[in-house]
Amino acid sequence: MSFNFDLYVPRPSWLHRVDPRVKLAFVVLGTVALLSFQNLWIMLAALIALQALILSAGVPRDRLAWVWRAMLPLNIMIPILWVIFYPEGEQTLLHFGFVRVTAISVVRGAALVLRLDAIAFVWFSWLFTTDQGTLVGSLVKLGLPYNWGLVLALSLRYIPTFYGLFSVVRDAQQSRGLDLSQERWSERLRAYLPILTAMIISALRTAEKLGMALESRALGLPGVRRTNYREIAFRSLDYVYLGIILALFAGLALLRWRYGWGVHPFYIF
Repeated sequence: MSFNFDLYVPRPSWLHRVDPRVKLAFVVLGTVALLSFQNLWIMLAALIALQALILSAGVPRDRLAWVWRAMLPLNIMIPILWVIFYPEGEQTLLHFGFVRVTAISVVRGAALVLRLDAIAFVWFSWLFTTDQGTLVGSLVKLGLPYNWGLVLALSLRYIPTFYGLFSVVRDAQQSRGLDLSQERWSERLRAYLPILTAMIISALRTAEKLGMALESRALGLPGVRRTNYREIAFRSLDYVYLGIILALFAGLALLRWRYGWGVHPFYIF
């Protein structure tokens, strides 16, 4: 079974062409804005807008479905726990034993879930439309040390490689009679020792080859300025997008902190 840890979806869309630093600004400011509001309808509108934004970039619907499946446990658990442990308001919908379900607690729990979903899709809008190299390069442009950025890029690159190797070694060992179905966790852990041994040996060999490759490229040599084949640079449209993001954030902050919009979980103002 193969699994791809790279969330990037290559497409020739307008969102893919946006500078990754602009998308990072959208992620940070969008997260702050979503955390500032508590209203159910604002969260629902933000969630719908984010779905439309991601779909406009050509991201397949199955990727969105994958995010929804990942968020499903939280979407079920949080409203139930909120209703049980944080009852508030006078309008009681259901009362049995020590549990009192109120209308305002149901609305507030739903608003919290929608806010978490919206924040998740804000971040995935960045990861779905930005490849690993560009993502790390943008962080280096923003001041992240080059060596740190390289470590991050290599980590993202070799996670799927080692997972694929783990799957191959596991299948090979099982075809030779290795039993991984023990019930006790200690026995199951001992059964994985042959696989872990092969993985450690392979990781050490890969690290040695990678170290030689980096050394041949003079990594760590003092006074050397690293260059890239494709430099990240702002376009005219990127300044426009950044201006729109800042204006939207300023408008939302004004509505929230000056006029009190979005404080109540049900009524917008």
